Amino acid sequence: MTAGEPQFLALGERAALGPLRRDLVAVYAGWVNDPEVKHGLMYLGIVTPESEERWLDDAVKESSAMTPTAAHFTIHDRSDGAPVGTAALMAINHRNGTARFGILLGERRGRGLGADAAHLVLDWGFTMLVLHNVVLDAGAWNSRALRAYERAGFREIGRRRGALIWLGERHDEVLMDAVATEFQGSVLRPREVTP
Repeated sequence: MTAGEPQFLALGERAALGPLRRDLVAVYAGWVNDPEVKHGLMYLGIVTPESEERWLDDAVKESSAMTPTAAHFTIHDRSDGAPVGTAALMAINHRNGTARFGILLGERRGRGLGADAAHLVLDWGFTMLVLHNVVLDAGAWNSRALRAYERAGFREIGRRRGALIWLGERHDEVLMDAVATEFQGSVLRPREVTP
């Protein structure tokens, strides 16, 4: 790896996960301020590079602890190494083996990068952090994201009826989870060595 080249922690077919990077703070802020991304995140605030610097500091601190309470990643497109989003395991509870999942694709949506990245984040959680259950919630209107989550290994476990407002209309909040015992296709699990 040379200076300026992204460091990859996990490689999928289309996506790769790397650590968060300070030189991408303005890019991260731009993604969160993108109206299409805001609708998916349901994030109402306006992000600045300064507020994103504070978020980055907190995220790096949570992720780098000996017993992390979160695991934050930059998502890269494997075809050219470009950063295209972020993903995270949050509210990690090591005693119960649980966490919450979140993802933001700022660019190149609709190319399978989100599903591949989500699968890699689950792999990290189940393999590296020895979690058992990862949960997410999403708006029922976001059918593209829901399909990507299913491809990654999540399953719908319920709905909060009419719990969200999107573009002035009420929609269900879809609850999904993934469990380690059902997870397949690990790229991080050590291969058995034959003597």
